[in-house]
Amino acid sequence: MRLSELARKELVDLEEGNFWGPAGRADLLIDQGSGEIKALLLPGRSGVLGFGYRDEITIPWSGVVKIGGDTIIISIKKS
Repeated sequence: MRLSELARKELVDLEEGNFWGPAGRADLLIDQGSGEIKALLLPGRSGVLGFGYRDEITIPWSGVVKIGGDTIIISIKKS
């Protein structure tokens, strides 16, 4: 699969059923030694009128359950 194909897919959380937006907003964290994908990094967002900024969200690659035709299903346990 090409990176451009991955970027067009939508992220959906299996645990909560939440829509997290397009994967194209995410960065990949890649281990330089092995070339292995370690995580998806979603940018932080600001709230209403720019207030209430959220930090970057890290989704470990082990949390990716399935990559389908249109979606990437993720399972993230809330801590």
